[in-house]
Amino acid sequence: MHNKVSRLQIYLILATLFFLQLTLSDLIKVFCAKPDLLALFVIFISLFFGWSYGFETGFAAGMLKDLYSLDIFGINTVALALTGLVSGYLSPRIFRESKAMQSVTVFVFTLLYLSAHYLITCAISDISYIRFSEFLFLSFIPVSLYTAVLSVPAFGLFINWFGLKEDAEYL
Repeated sequence: MHNKVSRLQIYLILATLFFLQLTLSDLIKVFCAKPDLLALFVIFISLFFGWSYGFETGFAAGMLKDLYSLDIFGINTVALALTGLVSGYLSPRIFRESKAMQSVTVFVFTLLYLSAHYLITCAISDISYIRFSEFLFLSFIPVSLYTAVLSVPAFGLFINWFGLKEDAEYL
């Protein structure tokens, strides 16, 4: 689905989600896991509008994250831009209309984004106090799972905001 979408609308929603991520995520964390609202939005844009919008949205979301993180600058930008590119490229092969498939897709791509972030960090710096397996089970899987669960209502909101037609649900 390659509908025409307003970049202004994308950036306003992205800025709103970034603000919510900074202010409310601590209030809704479950077992120390917080959903990644920016990754969720990048994946949505990629799935419903294609790889070019996904790449651009991922780049912008990553820049926002990089501006306000203590991370090495640029890692979030590269990892989220790649997530938008890959998920957008694969979007024609993914059954988007199923809520269950949307959740699985969000889980997988959030897990891939977090893994790419870790691997890029390890590749460009010697700082790796925690092994990948520890990050995977203590952080990546809980965050990806929480983001995937949140994707069900979030995708419905995004579909309404962008005026997309929600097809029949196959659960």
